[in-house]
Amino acid sequence: MRLGGNRQRILLTMLLLQANHAVAADRLVRAIWGDAPPATARSQIRICVSGLRRQFAAAGVRASIETHRQGYLIRVAPGDVDLHHFETLVAEARTGACGAPSEAVVQKFREALQLWRGPIGAGMESELLDSVALKFHEDRYSAMEDRFEFELQIGEHRRVLGELTHLVAEHPFRETLCAQLMIALFRSGRTAEALSLFRLTRRRFSEELGIEPGERLRRIERRILTGEGDEASLGSTPPCGPPPQTPGCPDPAAAAGPLSPQDRIALLEQEIAVLREEYVGPGRPGA
Repeated sequence: MRLGGNRQRILLTMLLLQANHAVAADRLVRAIWGDAPPATARSQIRICVSGLRRQFAAAGVRASIETHRQGYLIRVAPGDVDLHHFETLVAEARTGACGAPSEAVVQKFREALQLWRGPIGAGMESELLDSVALKFHEDRYSAMEDRFEFELQIGEHRRVLGELTHLVAEHPFRETLCAQLMIALFRSGRTAEALSLFRLTRRRFSEELGIEPGERLRRIERRILTGEGDEASLGSTPPCGPPPQTPGCPDPAAAAGPLSPQDRIALLEQEIAVLREEYVGPGRPGA
């Protein structure tokens, strides 16, 4: 079914985001025209709704738009809207993960995330719609981070490495993704790159936000440097509370192999040299 102009698309998107619940006509007006609606705004809303009803009937769409005293409601069957199906699958995945992380749980997350084909409201000019969509976009990233967390717990660090690298480049201030990439790099035997990522993240946070990275990132760095590899990947709270230890699930350090005393000293010396250059500078006293 091909929709008409921007107004019709915004109206339908707003209704679908709150499917089976009435949306006030004033809210729809604000979504389409912002704070400067025309005098005919409500009449144009009614025209858009009538057009959608005709298109639904012609295309055999099972949804229907009802008129309520305060606004409009789109009636859809459970699972007919990808967003609602996504939420159901994520809830099932998180419930399943409460027993123990598994490949089945990860696949459920993957199935849910594959329903996303792009940002909600892409190409539509509506500040209100963008604001409403933020919550759902955050839900998507939260599900992604949960999926990575469980994949790391079942030892699939190499499988997620490329995807995490791409996402951290796009979203460098999402600390959970940065922590997960550090763990994946470390478990893959790329310790220097894991430490380099921490330094880069700390510099970004300091220069652009004026704060230090969170405790989880700092703890992972400390454990890499000191060789304390116990549960370095489990510094966040899983969706259903702390998961039980899964037999055979490798620790971050164990997966990469234990660091020898010489390796620890070399890494510490490397870190100290970088810190000295960053905070003291070459050629200055103490350099």
